[in-house]
Amino acid sequence: MFNTKALFARALLALTLALGAMPAFAGPLYKVAIDTASFTTARYLDLQFLGLGSAGQATAHVNGLGGDITGFTLEGEAAGDLPGGFTIGNGGGFNAVLLDLQPGGLFQFEVSFDRAELGDGTTFSIGLLDETYENLLGALVRIELMPGMADVVDVPDSAVMVTAVPEPSDWALLATGLLLLGLTRRKVRR
Repeated sequence: MFNTKALFARALLALTLALGAMPAFAGPLYKVAIDTASFTTARYLDLQFLGLGSAGQATAHVNGLGGDITGFTLEGEAAGDLPGGFTIGNGGGFNAVLLDLQPGGLFQFEVSFDRAELGDGTTFSIGLLDETYENLLGALVRIELMPGMADVVDVPDSAVMVTAVPEPSDWALLATGLLLLGLTRRKVRR
């Protein structure tokens, strides 16, 4: 016997999973915390978003800036301000936000990526620069975004902590899928 309600429930489950998968292309939200207590010569925090070769279009969103940041400079495809956050594109050339900081404190922010077309891939990196703009330690954080692969997060210094936070939409998708799956199984058993 054909059960229309079961078919409708399964179709709704499939549609929810398909629509809910779209935000997954945005990737996770990363919380970054940098303790500059041991970096007394640091004067700038350099946030760069650079595409590799023929990288497709992507955008980094930097929000929730915390710490003693006194100013900023935008380079290339970067826009925004301290209270509202920054967006950095990965187009040709050098794309960065240079934050002026007072060393010795904890600096925090969140970064997420819109990566509709990664092409060859893109790298988001964070460095500490001195007053002559020399990089003190190389990249404190490197997040490599490659098409079809999980992000590669490299954090070589213990003064830096990066935490991936699932998107709220991911949790909602999981809960909805489990609920619909449970309802479907319950209806089928009757």
